Amino acid sequence: MILFEEYHSFISYFFTSMNLRQLRTLTALLDQHSFSAAGERVGLSQSAVSVQMRQLEEDLGASLFDRNSRPPQLTETGENIALLARDVLGQIEHIRSVAASRIVVDTVSIGFISTALPTLLPTVLSGLRERYPDIEIAVKFGLSEELAYAVARQELDFAIQTVPRENIPELVITEIASEPLYVIGPLSQADATSDAELAQRMPFIFFTKAAWLGQQIAARLQSRGIEVDEGFEVNSNEAAVQLVIEGFGVSIVPHGFLSPPLSEQVVRIPFCRPVEVRKLALISPIQSGKIPITEAIHDILAEAAA
Repeated sequence: MILFEEYHSFISYFFTSMNLRQLRTLTALLDQHSFSAAGERVGLSQSAVSVQMRQLEEDLGASLFDRNSRPPQLTETGENIALLARDVLGQIEHIRSVAASRIVVDTVSIGFISTALPTLLPTVLSGLRERYPDIEIAVKFGLSEELAYAVARQELDFAIQTVPRENIPELVITEIASEPLYVIGPLSQADATSDAELAQRMPFIFFTKAAWLGQQIAARLQSRGIEVDEGFEVNSNEAAVQLVIEGFGVSIVPHGFLSPPLSEQVVRIPFCRPVEVRKLALISPIQSGKIPITEAIHDILAEAAA
């Protein structure tokens, strides 16, 4: 239970010091349970987190951590105040959202995974240009994990990527599409009768395991007990499909959102029953001042899908 005295002390501190960085660090500690992990989340060193928290304790006149434990753990008071901090940060975000709906957005930065480049990149950019002719758009390409944490650190405004495989509290995650996965092979393997048989007939061309998609495929193969002859890794669907067409092996690829059907030059069998899917999402910081752009991207993708 959050005590009145704690609430009054916290609100007094908030409205006099307005140190949002300390509050974000405190909420990160509530989720991560260690100074080092929280520091990674907010982009600070472990020592900087410790300094921030000691200053916060001095300002509030309260002990927030039990430093006799290793690593230091939030006290009951500290946990209550961290929960209050999360609520206050949410209210600040709401205020910013209301303000954002009344201002003109002039710049936006968006991250895209490589599999989204052929279709989603031009669709989103052209749609935003049409709605905001004077907007400046910066684009970053990368793996889902690096894009997600760039958005969490507010280095990017948005990213279109695979749904995160782990909880990242700083993000708003909205699914935009489910892409079915297919085992594909050269036409010489047309007599394969199952996805498992096709996957094991030739060297397996993995989507890079540094990507969440590659990790998803590897985990699903393992859970089904399908042992493949690992060939090599690629970082694009197009490369995997072309290598399969050329007869270098078999692979598992998604049928991309807004993409044309998979090439007729390959054999394709749905991966798993029901079919395994890769989920795509639009992610943004939980504290974003660009709500109109979020709504615009949703509208653009909905129109394209229709």
